[in-house]
Amino acid sequence: MATLVYVLILLPIGWLLYNGYCLFRNFIKASALGLPCIVSPITPDNPLWIAFQTAFGAKLRYFPFDATSFTRHIRLGWEFHDRCQTHARLGDAWILVTPARNWLYVADNKAITEIFSRNRDFKRPVWMLEILNVFGPSISTAVGQDWQRQRKLTATPFNEQKSPLVWNEALDQARDMLNSWLSSTDNSGGFTTTPDDTRTLALHVLAYVAFQRSYPFQSVPKTGNSGTVVKDASSLTYRDSLAIILANVFMVMIFPLSAFSLPFGRSYMMKQLRDEQQLMKSGQPGTGTLVSNLVRASSETLPSESTNGGSAMKPLTESEILGNIFVFNFAGHDTTAISLAYGVLLITANPAVQDWIHEELQYYLRDDSISSYNEVFPKLKRCLAVLFETLRLYNPLPGVPKYTGEQPTHLDVHGKTYIIPPDTLVIPNLQAAHTDPRHWGSDSRTWRPQRWILRSNPGSVKLEDEEVFKPAKGTYFPWAEGTQNCPGRKFAQVEFVAVMVALLRDHLSEPVPRDGESLDDARGRTLAVVNDSNVELLLQMRNPRDIVVRWRKRKMNLS
Repeated sequence: MATLVYVLILLPIGWLLYNGYCLFRNFIKASALGLPCIVSPITPDNPLWIAFQTAFGAKLRYFPFDATSFTRHIRLGWEFHDRCQTHARLGDAWILVTPARNWLYVADNKAITEIFSRNRDFKRPVWMLEILNVFGPSISTAVGQDWQRQRKLTATPFNEQKSPLVWNEALDQARDMLNSWLSSTDNSGGFTTTPDDTRTLALHVLAYVAFQRSYPFQSVPKTGNSGTVVKDASSLTYRDSLAIILANVFMVMIFPLSAFSLPFGRSYMMKQLRDEQQLMKSGQPGTGTLVSNLVRASSETLPSESTNGGSAMKPLTESEILGNIFVFNFAGHDTTAISLAYGVLLITANPAVQDWIHEELQYYLRDDSISSYNEVFPKLKRCLAVLFETLRLYNPLPGVPKYTGEQPTHLDVHGKTYIIPPDTLVIPNLQAAHTDPRHWGSDSRTWRPQRWILRSNPGSVKLEDEEVFKPAKGTYFPWAEGTQNCPGRKFAQVEFVAVMVALLRDHLSEPVPRDGESLDDARGRTLAVVNDSNVELLLQMRNPRDIVVRWRKRKMNLS
């Protein structure tokens, strides 16, 4: 008994001593660089610390995260709340020293560009991403030549040929969503389901483009040309199963699928995989869906660009097909759904932006019908600006970390070369770069989509002369930069713009004031709810359902 007591006492003491030694060792490494340091006894990505924050997040929001203390920089999503304040105080590069490893934060745009362009020196920290291997390995956890292979073999589902499908389905889903909003009101004269509804819309667009499964926004089945009801029970089950996965993705990533009684879509993915394989064996082209493209990548080999002999590139395995399907579902759904939720509430709080977008839509969409993707999308620069500005300030991803690996590497910051030690996380600070007044002006923390629109002819007032602002490299990277950027960037852009078209062409939104509250006060409260956000797995508003939104048809302009 006495021995057990000693062990219980000595184990935590030993653990504290070891962590103290590791912290001191990493501090010595950081000090040698000559950069400002913040020392923390807690590593931000420690699983126990993350679990603690997840369980007590509501309590931790009242904890004094002092601006000059390590406590500010170990909180999940601290970058969103800090923006560029720490960099303004410490400089464009500084180090967070922790027991596990050092974290080098960088806000200098030239250094950030260099980090993204040198994938061999600044690798992705695979251990942070391995939780994505729910169904199998994927492009998110591949490195080196294996990443190049998977990127080439999985690029087809995101080519330009898919954009018209995204456009048409997003328009249909957004119209259905708007109709449900116009007909569904609570006792306050509006509704509070904006984040839930944008999740449904994003899920349905993804299901249609990736799996050729079309669902009405509400639970009423669509009818075919003959008027007969189109309802596929297996498809409906797949949609619901996929929704369960995405709604509980954190739990699915932590616990093995065998711990759950639901199939979580694996059997449906396998069935579609087998069907596509059978189609291709019979000489047919396949359905053209995400699964179809990945199956084709599993049956075809491409010449390798990394060898002089042109040896064949290994095709995708079935496990890699399933792994990539899950990653594309997760990355393509949640990030888009969150961006749409932020965008809708931000325009609700900003009537001037709604009028600004409406002007563009009225100009280019003068008749009752909406033209095809190729005719319309390239013209709608203001709608695209709303997405760019939303992602500038409310990007769902907390950051894009890199890693030096086992070898030291150099990095130039403001003309000075630093030798970064092995086992160092290097963080291009997205939130700091996106809000730096040097690049975005004195109102860098204000949501203002108009900043993205320039005129090719400064004296012109024609909408045809408007151009989208192109930020300097390293100052804006919501989809990362370099060769390892997000392959779904165009998908997200087309979907977001289509939703803006459907919502704002003929309608406007406003928050429903509370008793004794003016409309302007309600708009200010909407902005406060949007800014009251925190990172769980991705950036989320804490209480988006506190805002009751009302949509109504615009009055016709007879002038």
